[in-house]
Amino acid sequence: MTSTDREEDMADQSGIAGGANGLQAPGGPGYDAQPPAGYGYPGGAPLPSGKATASMVLGILGLVLIPIILPIIALCLGISAKRMADRGQGGGRGQAVAGIVMGSVGIAFAVLGITVATIQGISAM
Repeated sequence: MTSTDREEDMADQSGIAGGANGLQAPGGPGYDAQPPAGYGYPGGAPLPSGKATASMVLGILGLVLIPIILPIIALCLGISAKRMADRGQGGGRGQAVAGIVMGSVGIAFAVLGITVATIQGISAM
């Protein structure tokens, strides 16, 4: 055994990961290692409430399918869900705002459609 072999053996036994060679010990953290579970914000973001999700879905359906009833329900649910989210009783503030906007647009389209239909009906007489 030469003196360089003894130095390498001593460096490997010194407790330093990889020793003098610069190699990493098996099972040690590498560049692509994942952090242990539990890191991040405590509790995480609150989940969206059912009202917020229903408001958004009904707002979308109100624009496409039933333009009078569903936008009104979407608007009411959206306002209620937004107030809940602002008080911290649930998440989904963005979905609630989307439901409010789509409900308002759906109501405006319904009023515009009723107005146009009424004007055409009167002019046809």
